[in-house]
Amino acid sequence: MCDPVAEFVNVSKRYPGGLLRPPVVALNDVTLRVPRGEIIVGDGHGAGLDASNAAGSELLSWVRVPGASVFELRARAVERARGEIIALTEDHCIVGQDWCQQILEAFAANPSAMAVTGPVLNGSVDHLIDWANFLHSFGSVFPPVNKGQRERVPPAANVAFRRSAIDAAGGPLPAGRIELEISPQLFRDERFYVHEGITVTHVQSHGFWRTLRAHFDNGRSTTGLSRVPLSSRQAPWNLFRGCLRSMSSEARRSAPVRAALPLMFLLSCCHAAGEVAGIVAGPGRSPEKLR
Repeated sequence: MCDPVAEFVNVSKRYPGGLLRPPVVALNDVTLRVPRGEIIVGDGHGAGLDASNAAGSELLSWVRVPGASVFELRARAVERARGEIIALTEDHCIVGQDWCQQILEAFAANPSAMAVTGPVLNGSVDHLIDWANFLHSFGSVFPPVNKGQRERVPPAANVAFRRSAIDAAGGPLPAGRIELEISPQLFRDERFYVHEGITVTHVQSHGFWRTLRAHFDNGRSTTGLSRVPLSSRQAPWNLFRGCLRSMSSEARRSAPVRAALPLMFLLSCCHAAGEVAGIVAGPGRSPEKLR
């Protein structure tokens, strides 16, 4: 089999029977339309796919690292990739029907771009805490997307890179390098291109208390893995303001955003506490707890 043009990496930390299988089925469907496309699944529980089906698919590679964090899974799956374009999503995200083709077209139309991203839609809309969770993480890519914002790096749930952007890091990929070093550097250098056609729908509901804990773990992971210094950035109000500034003015005026503002500030407090904990004591087990 010749080297693929594109690799579509899906990371799973869900338990068997969770949301992993439907997105993989969808990815199989859309990847069939991309010449020499391939899917790589990073599986953190070891049972996310049916072994016989995985073995029988030429389009699917299965990287099993039970107990690994999402950061570790992405690194190991991306290391397996051979294509010139490497796209990332997650098991609780449902990609658009033309997601793969839109990614390839975005790179073709923007030869100077080293990475592309697009809108993320909210697939969990029944509870206000789920809106707050979504907006705190994905407000910068909540449509209409604020393409000029410089506050938030595009999220790993909907990004694609040229291979050269990953290879430039050199050597084995440490857990967190893609999310905390490569993506931020490309974002600062304005090498990310936002394309409206590259869409995924994020489906995730933790409940109230687990959502608070998830944002603490997220904050602790980001600073614990990258070892940033303590600064005013860790103040909850600064995190909250940065989240709002990353949104387009139209998004900020929308009813879901206005209703979720108090809970978004609460999540900023949890995230800030996690960031301080990561700076003082390292990541602990927070990376393994993220879903």
